Amino acid sequence: MNEETPNVSPEANGGTPPDPVPENTPEPAWRRFLRVVADTGIFKPEEWPLKAILSTIILLIAVVLALAVIQHGFAHVHENEVGVLSDNLNGELVLKERVGYHFFIPYLANFYVMDKTIQKLSLTWDQGPGKRTGQDVKLKASDGSELSIDITVNYKLIPSRAVDVIRHCGITMNLVEPLVESYARHACLDAFGRLASEEIYDATKRNEMAQEVEKQLNRELGQQGIEVIAVIPGEFRFYQEYEQIIREKKLADQKVEEQQSQAKAALEDQERRMIEARKKAETRMAMVDGENANKLIQAKTEHDKMEREAEAQSRFTQVAADTALYSVTQQAEGRKATLLAEAEGMEEQRKAMEGSGGAAMVELEYAKHIGNTRFSGTAITRQPTIQQFSVQPSDAAAVLMPVSPSQQGGRR
Repeated sequence: MNEETPNVSPEANGGTPPDPVPENTPEPAWRRFLRVVADTGIFKPEEWPLKAILSTIILLIAVVLALAVIQHGFAHVHENEVGVLSDNLNGELVLKERVGYHFFIPYLANFYVMDKTIQKLSLTWDQGPGKRTGQDVKLKASDGSELSIDITVNYKLIPSRAVDVIRHCGITMNLVEPLVESYARHACLDAFGRLASEEIYDATKRNEMAQEVEKQLNRELGQQGIEVIAVIPGEFRFYQEYEQIIREKKLADQKVEEQQSQAKAALEDQERRMIEARKKAETRMAMVDGENANKLIQAKTEHDKMEREAEAQSRFTQVAADTALYSVTQQAEGRKATLLAEAEGMEEQRKAMEGSGGAAMVELEYAKHIGNTRFSGTAITRQPTIQQFSVQPSDAAAVLMPVSPSQQGGRR
């Protein structure tokens, strides 16, 4: 059975009576909502457990903080990044170069991760598909001609100056590129504007100006934590009338350079021919000198050889002559001794045969020779008388005596 709530007036409870509401004033929507909720009997604040509600709220806050710390209180710094911790209480920025995870309390501090790899800024006419064109650097040459040139700037964040980058460009790298672009355009206008139209065509001059731009950018951007790695000049464009004039002058200069190159090549060829002729003459002279030296060495060698052979032959002849002289001398001495001995023997024999014994021996030998001798003859006479020839015994001694050949012929 539902109990009816007594209708108690505000005056009975000691409260202040509500202001009278005009009958024609519309009731606000929130009042109607509160009245409907009160009529349902659900919304009864006097019956809520205040301590339990506070504990639940504190627990929920702790859980939310824990989830926030777990989800947002760790930052991972990679090898190509550098971190900066921002203390929201005192506004201090702390550099974190260590690679890995870093812990911080969310809402009390913020952690920013910045890329430190090389970035590319293209100040070119054609930026690629879907990008705006006409971003090249427009300038005037020293002779007043207008042109545009494509410039590429490679830069990177200096890791140790990351705090300065945040102070000058904010917490992201989005503002770094506009900063580098503004400085690069100003430096290119200053450097490349000192070149004349003809010098723009010289790649060496353009590279020298690009190096000056790089040095200037490092001086200006280095204080803000940005390092410029390289400034690369690309294509350049003059206005059509300037390009035509420069092209014609360039062709004329090329013809002059070509003629100068041909003249230089002719002179070099002539010099080369003279050098070759000089080298050939020197080579020929060296060969002749070598041949003469070789012949001189051969003649000297042959002379020394002949001299040695002559000396050897002379020594051999002298030795042979000495040997022959010695041999002849010895033979002569021997012959002399033999002849002396024979002479002495003959002298002794002569002395021995001077007596009667020698004559007897001669007679005996002579007798031996004529013992077997037969005499024959033919009688010839000129006179018609007959004469008798006889040998007397007394003539035997005369027969045994040696006679001369003339005597032997008379006797015969």
